[in-house]
Amino acid sequence: MNNELNKSENLKSLDLDSVLKATRHRQIELVGQVGRNQGLPTFTGRLTLEQFADLTVVHNRRWAEAAGETFDSVTQREIIDAHANGLAIFMLQGLVAATLLRKEGSDFGDEVVHELDQIQDKIGRSSHYGLPQVTLVLTTAPDFAEISSVPASTAVKLFLPAGTLFVVADGQHRREAARRVRELLSRIVTDRRIPKNSKIFSAPGEPMSAIELDAWIAIQDTFRSWTMISFEAHVGLSVDQARQMFTNYNCNVKPVRLDLNLVFDQSNPLNRFAKEWVQTEIATHSGGTPVLDLRQLASIHGFLFLGKTSIKTAPYNVADSITVAKEFWTTILSSAEWKRTGSLIREVPVLKALAKAWFYVFLARRNGKLAKASHLRSYIRTTVFDVEWVESIPGLKSHTVPAETEVGFRFSPAHNDIVGRIISKVLE
Repeated sequence: MNNELNKSENLKSLDLDSVLKATRHRQIELVGQVGRNQGLPTFTGRLTLEQFADLTVVHNRRWAEAAGETFDSVTQREIIDAHANGLAIFMLQGLVAATLLRKEGSDFGDEVVHELDQIQDKIGRSSHYGLPQVTLVLTTAPDFAEISSVPASTAVKLFLPAGTLFVVADGQHRREAARRVRELLSRIVTDRRIPKNSKIFSAPGEPMSAIELDAWIAIQDTFRSWTMISFEAHVGLSVDQARQMFTNYNCNVKPVRLDLNLVFDQSNPLNRFAKEWVQTEIATHSGGTPVLDLRQLASIHGFLFLGKTSIKTAPYNVADSITVAKEFWTTILSSAEWKRTGSLIREVPVLKALAKAWFYVFLARRNGKLAKASHLRSYIRTTVFDVEWVESIPGLKSHTVPAETEVGFRFSPAHNDIVGRIISKVLE
């Protein structure tokens, strides 16, 4: 009893600041380095993906409306849904791969490892999964402390008070992707099934086995504690400074050229298919000449696999579509027209149109035209793609301009109109 009274008396003798410091253990502690970026103070460290989702906020219009703030506080653009989903898929790929990497130090057995391999096959694989550093802002200076036995100039401990969040200056789509992945993993583990309509990872929605559940729990554990993302937090920035930082990072940089990006990219499965199979087949049937570059193949494959003008939204599991795509190229390359000098079948807008027709017949989930399969194959094999063919398609000639070519013209840049007119003829 006396001990309790003594403790009570000791507590009464402390002032408010002392009490708050005594309860520092309730705050978030992060280890990192304090330095300067262009003269301004920064704290550099690492967060788990769980912390990244929990300890940050994005000051965009949606946040302002929810928080009752004015738009004068906004420092970020709105989330682009497709971009966030694409990053979430990539993030989930990396989490599965990371879970497989930590199998030696974990207690899950061979059956779970096999299931993780199955999940990796479904979500897709890449040659690299690392996430680039994000840039954050702390509007007020936090408390710091030295780490025992470590020089202060090397590493310090930052105390983030409860309720205080980092503001995302660069990396809001990575944050949104982390939030979407966390929500997906929570639903899977709670419901014991994959959500049917998930844009990140979908399945029929049937209850999963105990081994499947163990695999997803292992992935969730990787998300929560095993994999990290680096950050640099700028301390004490005003709203105007944070807005300027957004401009510096997003508007004053030169985008990577699409052709170079496609050469480097090993993640998009449609781009890999173009590099690993299509370009080789085209060269084989064209006397060793590449004929089509990766940028042109990307535009053709957007129509062939997705019915769209781009391959950016490609799912990472395209195994079922590859066979259909190979038949398309085999039919094109083995036709007499591909070998005929001056044939228009080698023109990109014509290949786009034939690819989209192939998509409608063999891959489209809605309004499929599988009954046209024999007709489409025959059309590609037997049609002579020349001037008379152009004149036989209503309105197509209006999309040509005179040029010093073997046929005396070239197609205009209005490829979507050209594609539409050719498809109407091919699938009539």
